[in-house]
Amino acid sequence: MIIKNLKILLTLSLGFLVISLGMYFDDNSSKNNLPSESLMPSFDEILKEIAYIEFSNNVGKSVIENVDDQWLITSSNNFPANTEILSRFFIQLREAKIVEAKTNRSDLHYKLGLDEENRMRLVLKSVSDQIIYDLDIGTYNYNIPGTYIKNTNETQSYLVTTNLSADVSDFYWTPTDLINIGKSQIKSIQIYNQDLINLVEESGVLKHGNLPNGFSELSEDKINDIHTSLTDIQHNGFILRSDLPNSPNFKVRYSLKNGTILFISFYDISGEGTHVTLDWNYINDDIEISKFIDPILDGNQLQLSSVSLLSRFAYKVPQLLFDNNNLKLKAKSE
Repeated sequence: MIIKNLKILLTLSLGFLVISLGMYFDDNSSKNNLPSESLMPSFDEILKEIAYIEFSNNVGKSVIENVDDQWLITSSNNFPANTEILSRFFIQLREAKIVEAKTNRSDLHYKLGLDEENRMRLVLKSVSDQIIYDLDIGTYNYNIPGTYIKNTNETQSYLVTTNLSADVSDFYWTPTDLINIGKSQIKSIQIYNQDLINLVEESGVLKHGNLPNGFSELSEDKINDIHTSLTDIQHNGFILRSDLPNSPNFKVRYSLKNGTILFISFYDISGEGTHVTLDWNYINDDIEISKFIDPILDGNQLQLSSVSLLSRFAYKVPQLLFDNNNLKLKAKSE
């Protein structure tokens, strides 16, 4: 009798084990086979229709538009957009997949960064000004990781897989490269301030071409600083030339060995920092021109950003560039 009962118990236990294992594998199989829903299905098709991109929050707004096949920041005087950053953002949008639904309660959206005070709004429009997508982007949770989002006109929120963090400031979307010219490319430099200083390259070194009697030669350190001052110049902002003061503090003329000539006018604007205008007299074909400059610093580099060729803008540059170019002669008696 005891043996019979043991057999029954073993049979039941084995049955329960089989059922439990079956349930476990079925459950895991169903989890693995859950469909992964894209945030923006058919994104590649959507991308072809986009002509207007707006990033906004309660502080400001940036608008980037496709104008004659160029992405321009129309909220900032049609300055060219940084297509590299824009492309990375679009890749994140394309790759974003919905992980799970979150709260649909508006009073809890602040916990996800989706309330009016914290959310960033993304609006995509077509050429005909039709809204393609209208999305609120909230906090990026590094622990999960993922970004909280919701459709602007809905309360239901979601968690998606990618980092959709961005910025609504125009400068965030601006390419900052200007010039990267090595010292070996420079033939001569003329500085037009209270003095006329002419520096000419001889055997790889800049020397005075017209040092007046009674004045001391500039120190080697100062000459070396100006000799390398066209290396890896980037701007920190820009304004329209029409908004500049009537006249610059001083001008500098750079002559390159390939015949290219660059005029830089320096403006020290109170409260606004140092701004420069860049005017090219001739650009040789051997100069590499692109929107972005490679970090080549071997002294032979010859690179210009296409942004440096724009004639409508003046660029905010580090004070050091102003100081290095604003050389002044000193009398020997000083």
